[in-house]
Amino acid sequence: MSLVALRYENYRTKTKIMMKLAQTISITASISIACIITGTLSNQRVLQEMGKVAGLGAISTGVLLKIQSLDAEKQKQLSKFQQENISLQAKLAETQTELTKLEKKVQIHNTRQRLSLSSIQKLQHQQQVISKTVANFEQKLADSEKYAASKTNNVTPKPNGSSVKTIAPSPEPVTRVYIDGNNLSFAIDSLQIELDYDALRIELSQNAIRTNFKFYTGVHSPMNEGQKRFLAYLMQLRYEVIGLPILARSDSQTLKTVGDDVKIAVDMISEVKNGDRVILVSGDGDFIPAVAEVQRRGAKVTVVAKKKMLSEQLAQIANEVIYLDDIQYDIAKYRKLDVA
Repeated sequence: MSLVALRYENYRTKTKIMMKLAQTISITASISIACIITGTLSNQRVLQEMGKVAGLGAISTGVLLKIQSLDAEKQKQLSKFQQENISLQAKLAETQTELTKLEKKVQIHNTRQRLSLSSIQKLQHQQQVISKTVANFEQKLADSEKYAASKTNNVTPKPNGSSVKTIAPSPEPVTRVYIDGNNLSFAIDSLQIELDYDALRIELSQNAIRTNFKFYTGVHSPMNEGQKRFLAYLMQLRYEVIGLPILARSDSQTLKTVGDDVKIAVDMISEVKNGDRVILVSGDGDFIPAVAEVQRRGAKVTVVAKKKMLSEQLAQIANEVIYLDDIQYDIAKYRKLDVA
C-alpha cells in the first residue's frame, strides 16, 4: 500500500471514530437531560444525580472530541508544512547544483583570462627586449663611429706625405657588472616574476661601450641537470659564471653558498680601473668596504636591488641606485599567477 493510500485510510478511520463519538455525545446528552427532568418531576434525587453525571460525561467527551479535532488539524497542517519543506529542500538542492556549475564556469573563465594575460605580458616583454636590443646596437654603432672619427682626427700628415699619431687614445672604460646570484634570486621570488636574463643584460648595458657580466652562484656537487642547463644558458648569454661550493649550515638543515660575498669583493677591487663603471646587483651591506674602495680609485658605482632588501648604508654611499621594483616589467618574462 502506498504512503498516500495509507494516510487516506488513517484519515477515514479517524473520521469514523470522531463521528461515533459525536453520536455518543448526543445520546449521552439526551439521556442526561431526560434523567434530570424525570428525577426533578418525580422528586428522585438519585435519578437527578445520574443525569448530572451523564451530562458531565457528555461534556467531557465533547471536550475530548474537540481536542482530538484540533490535534488532527495540527497534524494536517504539520504534514502540509513537511511536504512544503521537502519541496523547498529539493528546489534548494537544485539551486545549489546550478550555483556549483556556475562557479566552475567562472573559475574556468578566470583561468583562461589569467593565461591570456600572461601570454600578452610575455609578448609585450619580448617586444620591449627586441626594441632595447636594436637601440643598444644602434648606440654601440654610433659610439664606434665617434671613436673611429676621433682616431682619424688625431692623425696629422708629415711634410713628406706620411702620417704620424700625435695623441694615443685612452683605454675605453668598462662597465663591470657583479651579480650576487643568491641575493637576486630571493629578490625576484619576492617580486613574483620570472626573470629574463637576456633582458637584464640589455637593461644594465644601456649607454655602455664595453661590458663584463659576472654571475656568482652556489653549485651543487655533483650538479644536477637543471643547474647544468641554467648555467649553460647564462654562459650562452655571455655571462661569466663563477661557481662556489654549497655546504649545509651547522645550526640547521638549510644550505649556504660559501665565500660568494668575499669573491665578489676581491674581484671588484682587483679588476676595477679608474673611469670604469661598476654595477653591483645586490643589496647586501657587506659590500660597503669594497664599494668605497673602488670609488676611491675613480669608479662610479650603481647598486641594483629590491627596495626592502637594500642596506640603507649601501644606498647612501652608492653613486646611483636602481630598484628592481621599478624595472621588474622590463626584465620579466612574465608575472607568476595563481591559476585556479
